[in-house]
Amino acid sequence: MAIIAASQFFPKTKKAKPVNIFISPQFEVLFGIDTSGELIREFEENYPNLRIQTAAQETADIIFFDDGEFAGLVNAAEGDPALVSLSPYIDTETRAIPLVSFADLFFYNIDILKAVNRDRPPKTRAEFLAAARAVSGSGARSGARVYGLALGLSQADPLALRRDIYPWIWANGGDIHPPDTGGAGALPRAAADIITFLGQLNREGLLAPGTFEKTGAQRLEEFARGEIAMMAASARVIPFLQALEPGINFGITAIPAAAQGTNRLGLSEIYAGISGACTLPDEAWAFLAFITEKKETLAAALGAVPGSLSGAFPGSYITESPLYSKAWDIFEAADIVEHTPGQPGGEEIDRMLREKLSEALSVPR
Repeated sequence: MAIIAASQFFPKTKKAKPVNIFISPQFEVLFGIDTSGELIREFEENYPNLRIQTAAQETADIIFFDDGEFAGLVNAAEGDPALVSLSPYIDTETRAIPLVSFADLFFYNIDILKAVNRDRPPKTRAEFLAAARAVSGSGARSGARVYGLALGLSQADPLALRRDIYPWIWANGGDIHPPDTGGAGALPRAAADIITFLGQLNREGLLAPGTFEKTGAQRLEEFARGEIAMMAASARVIPFLQALEPGINFGITAIPAAAQGTNRLGLSEIYAGISGACTLPDEAWAFLAFITEKKETLAAALGAVPGSLSGAFPGSYITESPLYSKAWDIFEAADIVEHTPGQPGGEEIDRMLREKLSEALSVPR
């Protein structure tokens, strides 16, 4: 993706009166006060006529967001787009630029698996099922019950399906496509297979209760407390887990597939785009282009793996950490699934997934 230099639209000069460009609060929330502040200061030094201010997302010129908000922003009501096309500035028709990428991973509690004589994580669904059966009902930390797997599919969690269900489908060789107009209500075969598999886990009591009430954040806390042995999550949560429970002994691997072979995994991303409410698109692009050039800084601030899909080599923050290096190895060895959130028909697929999951997981145990 070729990016036109911002200076072509807004040359540096100290003669003009400073202009305010408003960005959404998520820039600071996602990347931290220190990183966001340093980048803003550097930008304003390079572009003394522009000043970066924070405003509510509804009135911001530049919006920062993650996968969970993509569909709502891109598929806004016709005639009132939440994001404008960036085609005047790049050679691709898109409304948002991916800034940082995170690989889908499978997290497991090393101590819990070792306690049931599992010296390595499961590589296939059969091995996962055996491990889940072994740990479920066993004791961990003061005798509390341990479950093999947990899903956090609360409607309040916009990332729920993307985090907990999509990776299993991709690992199973499937893809997420809009429903076929010739076969109403049909899910991809791989998706139906995963729902059946999760239903089996639920019937055997291997799935932690509260699937449709708990969020991903709540499940992470349960995993950190040793109440859950295994779970799918983004590489994004590695530093969060380390900070949440410094003593937890966890490892990472690829999502268990139906059979051994090349792993398939997806990437979740943080994006930025220019709002349809923006009245100064060229000036807004100056900051967006600047931030795009700072992808490595943003990735390092979040400990992101891989950081960027186009990155040929891992950053130093990855090579210096055994856990991040392991995540990089998983990423490099896998086939990366091409998935862009917000595609037409995606909301219908999610609706059908939730409907079928509700049916499969409501069966009494």
